[in-house]
Amino acid sequence: MLRGKYTFLLGDFTMTLVGKKIHAWEATVYDNGEKKILSSATLEGSWYVLFFWPFDFTGICNSEIVGFEELASEFDSLGVKLIGASCDSFHSHKTWFESTDFDKVPSFPMIADNKHKITKNFKVYSKSIGCAFRATFIVDPTGTIMSASTNFLSVARDPKDVLTTTKAFVRGQGCTVSQRGSL
Repeated sequence: MLRGKYTFLLGDFTMTLVGKKIHAWEATVYDNGEKKILSSATLEGSWYVLFFWPFDFTGICNSEIVGFEELASEFDSLGVKLIGASCDSFHSHKTWFESTDFDKVPSFPMIADNKHKITKNFKVYSKSIGCAFRATFIVDPTGTIMSASTNFLSVARDPKDVLTTTKAFVRGQGCTVSQRGSL
């Protein structure tokens, strides 16, 4: 367990949701420049990866979104939908994704969770910080969370590792550490 300056920040984080069904959710998303609605009901029957970042306009978050975008076609070929989410508004997403921080608008939807409903639903909202932790969920077609990982704000996740884990679940294979590179 983290000690010192991080202990108070993690006090409102709860235990894992792995193996549990998601709670129904609905959210406004930024999707290729348009404002749309996305829900867990819309995603029923599909695998999806939902990844959270704290706020728009930060270098760490940019690098992760670019990393997921570079792999978007591989997720798509598996039949897996990518969805990003932060505690920012639709307008913040629009401004950020259409800024010079990105060579192109990401091809997958981004949840605008400025009311914190989705981050609280997935138990990754930090009340003491006022934003989402850097978290990733792999959800199967029945709405069961198969994988969950969470980092504190300052450390990025590796989209390649998320893809490898997703491949193992989608293909229904067991996966040892030595097999991860060959998936």
